[in-house]
Amino acid sequence: MTHMVQLAADFTARFGGASRTFWAPGRVNLIGDHVDYCGGVVLPMPIQFGTSVAVRLRSDGCIRAASGNDPATLERDARSNAALPAGHWGRFVSGAVAVLAEIGVDVGGADVLVCGDIPGSGLSSSASLAVGLVYALSECTGHPLAPLQLAVLAQRVEHRHIGVQCGLMDQAVIALAQSGCALWFDCTDHSHRAIALGADAPAILVINTERERKLVHSTYNERLAETQSAAQCLGVPHGELARMPIAAWRDRASRIDDAAVMRRARHVVTEGDRVARAAAAIADGDWPLVGVLFNASHASLRDDFDVSCSELDTLAALCAASQACHGARMSGAGFGGSVVALVERRFVAQVAEAVAHAYQGEFGVKPRWFVAQSLGAARRTDG
Repeated sequence: MTHMVQLAADFTARFGGASRTFWAPGRVNLIGDHVDYCGGVVLPMPIQFGTSVAVRLRSDGCIRAASGNDPATLERDARSNAALPAGHWGRFVSGAVAVLAEIGVDVGGADVLVCGDIPGSGLSSSASLAVGLVYALSECTGHPLAPLQLAVLAQRVEHRHIGVQCGLMDQAVIALAQSGCALWFDCTDHSHRAIALGADAPAILVINTERERKLVHSTYNERLAETQSAAQCLGVPHGELARMPIAAWRDRASRIDDAAVMRRARHVVTEGDRVARAAAAIADGDWPLVGVLFNASHASLRDDFDVSCSELDTLAALCAASQACHGARMSGAGFGGSVVALVERRFVAQVAEAVAHAYQGEFGVKPRWFVAQSLGAARRTDG
């Protein structure tokens, strides 16, 4: 990878000497948003863009870190518990060091350089950074982690050091995915399997809204609280809400007095059902059915979970209106980010450019797009 060679050169220019280099992908979720923290099954896939990390250990207990994407730098004692300012990307570095220390892995000190090329929001740049850092530091200290343990520790970074009580979906696909596949991941028992997309699969078109995402973290935590309330009303553990059968949901829905909480629960329950049907349809090569489920998922996220926005709705509608598109939906936490669409490969550039042109006419900005490729999980890149 040319950019990894450049990263290593940039590391030498900044810190002197050689480094070991690592890479962790971003992800696009095919279907199953906002069910991971409710115990559901999700179907994400890695993308060809991600976070590159260069590391060299130090023996003096000092952590020095820099980013190719943010001018802020970090220099602190590896054992320091002093909190960094909110929003400082260095929280990911200090968080990675801290969660490794909790399992007995002493980083001791390190020079770290990171650089990401994930094109736009909603593609899990935060989980990519967290997984990349935990992976790189554990490997460099001679304490390699099992993929699932890597995912859990990276999630812990976000929980304890970033303040986002995210589920495990993003970290799991980044740590566990196989090339050419999506990942079927059960957020309850962490069982997982690769779902081959197949040579005849339509193009997985990802189009970014170019909208700055605001209040995502606070709204995410609000939805977490709302789904917890819904589970209590329905008499099921929060971690089983997304596994609730449709029939049981219909029988108990009247127990929820709050209309907003009822809609949140309806999304979680029906999205869990859509994921199961989509996984089976992909295995059967029934992409028209997958497209129908995509469209239904977007409507649910828009109307019941209330995490969409006009830009996402417009992009999804423009894609879905094309005869070459099986279906489209927002992907990720919402309020901006990206739409994922299933488009017949021979028409993908034509559809993408037409959608981008129409979107630019309405919002005054031309969205970036790419066709997602699954290249597999986080890895070492220097040999």
